Amino acid sequence: MKVVVVSKLNTKKIERILEKFNLDIVKKNPEIVLCYGGDGTVLYSERIFPRLPKIVIKKSSSTCRGCEYVFDYLQEILKRVVKGKYKIVEEDKLIAITKNKKLIGLNEIQIHNKIPTRAVRFSIKTNGKKLKNLFGDGVIISTPYGSTAYYSSTGGKPFKKGIGISFNNLYNGKIKSFVVPENSKVEIKILRGPAWVIADNYERFVEVDKGAKVLVKKAKEKARFVDIG
Repeated sequence: MKVVVVSKLNTKKIERILEKFNLDIVKKNPEIVLCYGGDGTVLYSERIFPRLPKIVIKKSSSTCRGCEYVFDYLQEILKRVVKGKYKIVEEDKLIAITKNKKLIGLNEIQIHNKIPTRAVRFSIKTNGKKLKNLFGDGVIISTPYGSTAYYSSTGGKPFKKGIGISFNNLYNGKIKSFVVPENSKVEIKILRGPAWVIADNYERFVEVDKGAKVLVKKAKEKARFVDIG
């Protein structure tokens, strides 16, 4: 089995363990991805190796969630992987479409004010609900997987199904986060910009300004994670 290791940390220990199980360490065309680090590493690995099964080894046990393990479990995980005794858990992703460009996020899509001293003004329409003339630092549209990440820091509560919407420093009144069905389309119209459209921790933002529309919905592709139960 061909394995690629994605990490910003020292991977020598991991590579020695992989070799012990006769796994081929490659740079291109892997069959499985081993992520070692934090949430940013998982998001980056999904971006460069989308859809491939991922073994997630977290540096800190305090940040682990479902299908994520600490280093001490690595050998047990690999034992099961080489024997085929594991299952794949799929997670929804979101796609944002604007200005003939597409961004895909595993955690979230966000619209964020470009200029820190100037609020972005926008409206949202989704699932028969329309919120008009909102202004603040922006809005976070989250997957269930991302609902324990940035979305939660803006008041959103973790959820297991659907698309979550939460607001970042909304200035004109408090609107609680809410969740719409997973097949919903979330349409954002920029009434005053400029603003960034951002997917996860991807550094290539799309700039939008007054009159621009952003459509966010569930992506066809899913992220896939190794689960040993």
